[in-house]
Amino acid sequence: MATPKIPTPAVAAAQAAVGNRSGVRSNEASGIADALLRAPVPVRRAAIKTLDSVDLQHVLVEVERETGSLYGLWADTPSGFIEDVLGESIWSKQRDIVDAVPKYKRTMVPAGFGVGKTFIAGRLVAWAGATNPVGTMLVVTTATRFRQVRNQLWPHIRKCVSRAGLPGFCDEVQWKIPDQWNNDVRVAYGFTAQAHDEASMQGIHGNPKLLIVVDEAGGIARTIGNGTNNLLTGEAALLAIGNPAMDDPRSWFEVMCEEGDDPEEPTTVTIPIATFDSPAITGERVPYCLDCPRSVEPHSLAVHLPDMDWVNRTIREYGEDHPYVIAKVHAKFPKGGGGKVIPVTWVEDAQRNEDPTGPGWVRLCDLGLEGETAKHTVRRGSWVRLGVDVAADGGDEFTIYRIVGDAIEHRHHSSGSANDNQVKVAKKILEEVHAAERLAQALGSTAKVHVKIDKNGLGHGAVGMLEVWGENGKHHSEVIGVMVSESPDRDDPGATMRPFRKRDEMWLASRALLQPDPGTGSGRLRLRVDREAAIQLTTPNLGNNAGGHAVVESKKQMKARGMKSPDRAEGILLAVYEPHPRRRGLIA
Repeated sequence: MATPKIPTPAVAAAQAAVGNRSGVRSNEASGIADALLRAPVPVRRAAIKTLDSVDLQHVLVEVERETGSLYGLWADTPSGFIEDVLGESIWSKQRDIVDAVPKYKRTMVPAGFGVGKTFIAGRLVAWAGATNPVGTMLVVTTATRFRQVRNQLWPHIRKCVSRAGLPGFCDEVQWKIPDQWNNDVRVAYGFTAQAHDEASMQGIHGNPKLLIVVDEAGGIARTIGNGTNNLLTGEAALLAIGNPAMDDPRSWFEVMCEEGDDPEEPTTVTIPIATFDSPAITGERVPYCLDCPRSVEPHSLAVHLPDMDWVNRTIREYGEDHPYVIAKVHAKFPKGGGGKVIPVTWVEDAQRNEDPTGPGWVRLCDLGLEGETAKHTVRRGSWVRLGVDVAADGGDEFTIYRIVGDAIEHRHHSSGSANDNQVKVAKKILEEVHAAERLAQALGSTAKVHVKIDKNGLGHGAVGMLEVWGENGKHHSEVIGVMVSESPDRDDPGATMRPFRKRDEMWLASRALLQPDPGTGSGRLRLRVDREAAIQLTTPNLGNNAGGHAVVESKKQMKARGMKSPDRAEGILLAVYEPHPRRRGLIA
């Protein structure tokens, strides 16, 4: 069995509690183990540090005999286990979270950005699996999507088990420990439940104790969240941790966090961690980081946590009232879902959507075309389309985005003198048209490249020049001028959202493609775009006019509240948009 990594400085108070012994013999270890198990946690932890490694091993053997676990001394102190056994550094809020779990049925943690929520959830799993006798505790971890379970939480768990020498072995999402008969017993595993499958949370019982860890809890569906309550019987506990939902009013996570603030609900506690709680901002003294390789210069744990520069930049980029700031800086729930045309989480999901692989799919960088360096995959035969937003007066930004099938990427942006006349603008667009045509040919696409250009201001002249160049054989693409102030191409009186102008129609079309499907949990687009574009997609508010039409906040209104003109976002919208009746679908 592995020996815990215990610091060894003497602590006088602890020595007095269990006796100042040196050279502990096996017949003495039983008495010391019993005294330690009965001692208050602070006294016990201090006393443990007075024992050398040999003495400690004798004591731990007796602890295992009495409790069923080599790590039974830490069964009631998760923070002590993390610091003493795993040998890792945590800070005050993280300590509050893990130590609340043995005391409450439900521990809810709405967390800001970068405060170590998944880190601490992984350490809690290690504590629960190691400090309970094999076969008496089952830890179940879940998240909105399986890749979050597999790629975010379980790497932390595997690191804890291997680095601290905990018993058993971990595979991708499972931890097994041999029992006394050398049978491998599963003590922890990860899975993802379908959003509307209530039965997926059944059948998890079977052990005397149960711990459910819900990572990324802000995205958990109500049916799944409510299903966890059916499991919290007997010695069962729940930790739900994640960013507050930005686009789901009255989500399960929000309701449970409110319950944790209600004094009449004593079995539930809510412990928020705002980004402002970060030690890099509060100045809280924290230990040295023990997670980085030894070759790295010693540094404070606070180095890895968000600071005021990150907070200030985030507020400046999104705006103080943006749902992203409310959720990820203040760790609060935006009321009414934020009122945005495109919710932040939809854009984040589209950025995380995995690239398909297999027959028929190829990476752009593998096509051997000049300038094609992107590593995301595209499907052979896919349509290739460009969206061009031209700064109306040479100010703001001139942007070009490209969509190949369902994958959108940034191609160009410039401002100022780089696009102060229509000739410069048209020549740059022509360069991208030629690149798009080469790509379409390499992919074997039979459709013409569509180039959608905002005709306002300089865009009108650029459209005219590109049309003439097409007639003269300088390119073979279809140039489509789009006047965003015109009436929409499609207007269904029975639709839930009826756009008022073409600009509104474009925003709503992209919204529909980014909206996650209830069955798969994913939208229909993959966003491989720059950070600024992603922010701009989530910036405009959505409203209604007197006629009941959906109206997207104007650029003028956005600038009045300190936001940039969404030129990059509208380049994306133009790339996606197909004026009726040119195509029935939006994606090939």
